[in-house]
Amino acid sequence: MGESQIRYAGCSCGSVRYKASGEPIRVSVCHCKDCQRRTGSAFGVGCYFPRERVEMLQGATGTFERTSDAGRWVKNHFCRGCGNTVMWETEVLSHAVGIAAGSFDDTAWLDPKLHVWADSAQRWTSFPCDAEVLSKSNIEQYRKT
Repeated sequence: MGESQIRYAGCSCGSVRYKASGEPIRVSVCHCKDCQRRTGSAFGVGCYFPRERVEMLQGATGTFERTSDAGRWVKNHFCRGCGNTVMWETEVLSHAVGIAAGSFDDTAWLDPKLHVWADSAQRWTSFPCDAEVLSKSNIEQYRKT
């Protein structure tokens, strides 16, 4: 485990490939309206890794910058071929990169226990009994000062 763990990921068409090493600093399920729109689903699952442990292996991404529900900028990176959002950068976690959990080649290690922006969750969404469920986000606690 630790720094030696390497996780490979990519977009649907295979044009964009990247890897993350080590363990993520945060894995969360986000129910904000922007993640619902970004994924076309009820929520997005993000794995945040220190920026220096994420490496692009092939391809180039397009970007789309938006303002988060908390009023800060978020820059989404997407494949120009298939359109998949593969990763993002945030104003609040400038030292980290968020990676779309579903883009990892192997997702067996994922077990998100944190659900954020639950006030925006679809009414038919339920939360695991062992999950921490927050009405907004606690991402501030992961910020480097």
